[in-house]
Amino acid sequence: MPAWNASPNPTLDVFVASATRLQPKERTGHGLTGCDPASYASIVLTNHTQENVLPCGDIRYFSVATRILFAWFFLLVGNSAHAGSISIEHWRGRDVLRLSGPIDAGLADELHAKEELAELWPHGARVLLLDSPGGSVAEAFRISAILDKSPFHTVVPNQAKCASACASIIFIAGKFRTVEPFGAFGQHSCSRNGIQDRECNEVLSNNALAHGVSHGSVAAFLTYASPKDMVWFSREDTDGWGISRYPGEKASGFEKSEPRVLQIITGKKPSAQSAWRLDFMNNGYRAFLRPAADDERELQMNVFCFEPLPGRLFLSMEINGAAETVTNAILNVEVATEAFEWKIGSPLIMQSDPQVASVVVEVPQPKIKAFLTKSDSLKFTIDLRQPYDPIIATTYLAGSRKNLTFAANNCATAEYDLLGDPT
Repeated sequence: MPAWNASPNPTLDVFVASATRLQPKERTGHGLTGCDPASYASIVLTNHTQENVLPCGDIRYFSVATRILFAWFFLLVGNSAHAGSISIEHWRGRDVLRLSGPIDAGLADELHAKEELAELWPHGARVLLLDSPGGSVAEAFRISAILDKSPFHTVVPNQAKCASACASIIFIAGKFRTVEPFGAFGQHSCSRNGIQDRECNEVLSNNALAHGVSHGSVAAFLTYASPKDMVWFSREDTDGWGISRYPGEKASGFEKSEPRVLQIITGKKPSAQSAWRLDFMNNGYRAFLRPAADDERELQMNVFCFEPLPGRLFLSMEINGAAETVTNAILNVEVATEAFEWKIGSPLIMQSDPQVASVVVEVPQPKIKAFLTKSDSLKFTIDLRQPYDPIIATTYLAGSRKNLTFAANNCATAEYDLLGDPT
């Protein structure tokens, strides 16, 4: 009896969507007004205070029918050669595990044998990098069971692809799960003897639900994409469909967010939340907030520090485009809380990655403690040269103090490239 298998068509090209540049028309649903994509003009953003609600979906149960199907999965394991591997590597300054290649019998045992070799990161989880085209659903569920017992942060790193059973089962099993800006996450239908298997798809969808992902965010794409096709997601797509889970969400009261789902249902995206989350930055962390929408990197604000510059704290805003273009458009930056404000005539403009430039300002050193522990509101204004209007983002710091302080206490000690290697 053959095992259920979920593997991609190797001839398909990967399409990784970049963070969407603002379009030259009025946008609704998150407080944006019209703007010009070439000029970054006329952008006004407003967030409203969000009540702290515990995040949804940390439910760990399976129905009797699902348990029976899982048992069936384990009886259906084939005897194919073990072609995938679990390796240990140094990524962003720490030892992590990497799952590479097809998911075949024996891979779960290898992960179990090596899981303690990965370092525990300051946010409370080990890191498992994923770069796999998929494979045995049964073996993927065995790996998922290991991740359920041991807190791992599953990451699809830059230039890696996590598809099929890797995406729909293993990635989703992470306590935290994120896709790097140039990683690719792929979903398609389970197959049995090359034919779409609806029963398997339903088990995968229920498993996603048990790990805090809405049933439809997996089921829709498993049903839509045949076993020979693949739907590829970018970082913003996984965030938009509520598949990602960043560190710090519970601490700041960030609610389960599915802006792409709500956009389909209501015709517009919900307003962005004012809760800051945590993400990797070099070999440290940053607290980040997306004022346009929870899944849009455009205008993302970051709070971070750099160990070689002790006692200093930085605030940045990300803009899609080249640093030179952004530099030529900017006059100055103004930052304000309800208690104090400061103005920077020549902000640092740096190319964060090939698609995004960052406008970086320093929080005045005498104000750092008040910024982290007492300030409630934040307004970030970029004044642009005529004929462009300023970029204005308004949000809140209250409610996210734990994450802001965490970022300020976990600075990067060195710079790392997109692959996680020191530069």
